[in-house]
Parts: sequence; structure tokens; C-alpha cells
Amino acid sequence: MEEHIDTLKGIILPFANFFIFLSLAIYFFRKPARAAAAARRAGFEKLMAEARAAKEEALAKLADLKKRELALETELAEIREIARSTAQMESDKILADAERMAKHLQAEAKRIAEAEVNNARQQLRREIVDAVHFGVSQKLKVELSLEAQRQLVRSKTNEMKQLHADN
Repeated sequence: MEEHIDTLKGIILPFANFFIFLSLAIYFFRKPARAAAAARRAGFEKLMAEARAAKEEALAKLADLKKRELALETELAEIREIARSTAQMESDKILADAERMAKHLQAEAKRIAEAEVNNARQQLRREIVDAVHFGVSQKLKVELSLEAQRQLVRSKTNEMKQLHADN
């Protein structure tokens, strides 16, 4: 029997104590453990809900940003097109102005050249008339009398004036 008591004390009593302790621990800690687990579960569910809401908000913001990006790309393309057409119009205007200016300068140069040629012709005629007048007057002084010289000079001067007026 002694062995039986040792077996009882050595094996069964520690298991019985453990069973009693475990039963009492479960009885007393069941409600707080369930409450803690429920609170922890509620916390996780709350975090998951917040994460879902944040994800949905982020997706909404992403969609909005993509819409804005597309709108900006469209606006940028429109601005580029407007800038290109404006630059083309400015280029055409500058080219037309340059052509107009070149034609004006050519016409002005032609007018100036013609005026210079006319001035040179008139100057040459005056020089010729003066040279002829001088030569004739010198010749007449030598060969004619004073009254005949005056009459001849007047007639030749009138002829030259007539020629000069015709040209």
C-alpha cells in the first residue's frame, strides 16, 4: 500500500492539483480572456476597416490624379498646338514684312538711282552747254563784232534753253 500511496502522491495528486488549478484558472480568467480577445479582435477589425477606408480613399485620389494628369496632358497638347500655330503666324508675318520691306527698299533704291542718273544728265548737259557757250563766245570774240556777238549769243542761248526744256 505504500507503493500505492507513493503512486497516489507522486503521480495522481500532482495531476489532480494541476486539473484543479487549471479548472479554477479557466473559471476565473475565462471572462477577462474573452473580453481581451474580443477587444483585440475589435481592434483588429477597426484597423482593417480603417485600412480599407484608407485604401479606398487612396484609390479615389489616384483616380482623381489620373484624371487631372490626363486633363493636364490634353491642356498641354492644346497649349503646344496654340504655340506652334502662333509661332507659324508670327513667322509668316515676319516673312511678309521682310518681303514688303525688301520691295520697298528696291523701289526706293531704283528711285534714288534714277534721280542720281537724271541729276548727272542735267549736270552733264549744263557742263556741255557751258563749254559750248564758252567756246562759241571765245570764237565769236575773235571773229565777230560786238553787236553781232551779242545777237549770236542770245540766239544760241535761246536754242540751248529750248533744248534743255525739251529734255
